[in-house]
Amino acid sequence: WHRITCFNGLGKTVAEHCEKGMKVLVHGRIHYSKWIDSMGNDRYGCEIIAEKVDFLSRPKSAENENPELVDRDDEIPF
Repeated sequence: WHRITCFNGLGKTVAEHCEKGMKVLVHGRIHYSKWIDSMGNDRYGCEIIAEKVDFLSRPKSAENENPELVDRDDEIPF
């Protein structure tokens, strides 16, 4: 798993339309950081700064809904 950071309008869009478990494709750049924790230890982190996010799946709630059934038994005139 990776920590993804989205700014401005992209962050708002992801917050509104993305749910845990969805498949997404993220384009961006890697950002490394270093800090000192409360115990004085050096800590390191890595995150992806998103520039573009593509949604590859629907939310789980939408996938579980019954799709509209279409009657395909009509005779086709040839």
